[in-house]
Amino acid sequence: MITRRSMVWLIPLALALTFPLWRVPVIAFLTPRGGYDPSFADREMNEHNFTMETVHITQSDRGKTTLKITAERVFTGSTVNEFRMDMVDAVITGDDDEQTFITARKGILDKQAAILTLIDEVVVVKPKDKMELYTDLLIYNDKTNMAHSPGKTQIVGEKIEIRGINLHFNTLTQSYDLGGRVRCKLTGFSDH
Repeated sequence: MITRRSMVWLIPLALALTFPLWRVPVIAFLTPRGGYDPSFADREMNEHNFTMETVHITQSDRGKTTLKITAERVFTGSTVNEFRMDMVDAVITGDDDEQTFITARKGILDKQAAILTLIDEVVVVKPKDKMELYTDLLIYNDKTNMAHSPGKTQIVGEKIEIRGINLHFNTLTQSYDLGGRVRCKLTGFSDH
């Protein structure tokens, strides 16, 4: 007598007995199409290439944001730790919460060395000091808190305008060191 329980055993038995009939079509269906190129497995992958649009980079130290960078486009540099940027807007926040605003056409951020290099039409605005700095190349080292501009630099303040060939600026001591031929224009000072 055939019961429901014995019907369950008939299905695997029927599949096993008819295997030679359906084996060839199933194998043909499951066979991958196309060929295999062994050289494809040997190719070297460059894993750190990328390009991103409208990127925000934030750096924090002891729970406090010290650097915010916004760039229209960011892509890989020559090393894994290097980011190249187009149309850069940066805000550097000091220990006393004073903010410095920086814009540039291009930039390079080296994460490992903690160096931000800004290139082409660099403008630095320090609202607290009412000063602006203009140059074509500015290199900021976050480890040493030093900014360096090896080219022509102009500093414009409320009653002062200074032009120099190069600049060194210590963000901790707030001291400027201008080199080369320096020109200074002071306004609003009396003779006595």
